[in-house]
Amino acid sequence: MNAEEESLLITAARAGGVRAMYDLSLQSDDPYEREYWLRQAAEKGYLPAMFRYALECGNPVDRRHWLKEAAEEGVVAAMYHFGLESDALDTRTRWLTRAADSGYLPAMHALAMECADGHERRCWLDKAAGEGYVPAMYALAMACDDASKRKRWLIEAAANGLEAAIKELGNLEEVPDGS
Repeated sequence: MNAEEESLLITAARAGGVRAMYDLSLQSDDPYEREYWLRQAAEKGYLPAMFRYALECGNPVDRRHWLKEAAEEGVVAAMYHFGLESDALDTRTRWLTRAADSGYLPAMHALAMECADGHERRCWLDKAAGEGYVPAMYALAMACDDASKRKRWLIEAAANGLEAAIKELGNLEEVPDGS
């Protein structure tokens, strides 16, 4: 960005333009200036700024506050992060479910890992793995009793570069042939 463009952006941000504030935060190399503009945009209700500020701020209380604000406004990734960081199981499950129901693959996987019910766990893993979420492919493989399905999901996860799946697949193929 040249000096004239930066000057226009600063003018727009000082006039209350939340997108300009957000853009300034993304452009800044100065961490204090970056945080300042990001927080300004978040406080004015700009959803991308709320979520990014939550992820970047060092204060855990502020982080939870902004994650909750963004989640309540419908930011699916914020629902996921807020759910993961919730200590209360019912809150955790509620927010992970909302994110998973919205199609957020990491939330489907996380929710599956929370499920005590094996059928429900497998349903979430099947859905996330079927949509291409590699960690769910691996988790599904490790939960499979059927050797051919297990191998299929391990091959799929390994083909997507997951080291644990590659190693596990190697272990399967090292089974002695009995001679």
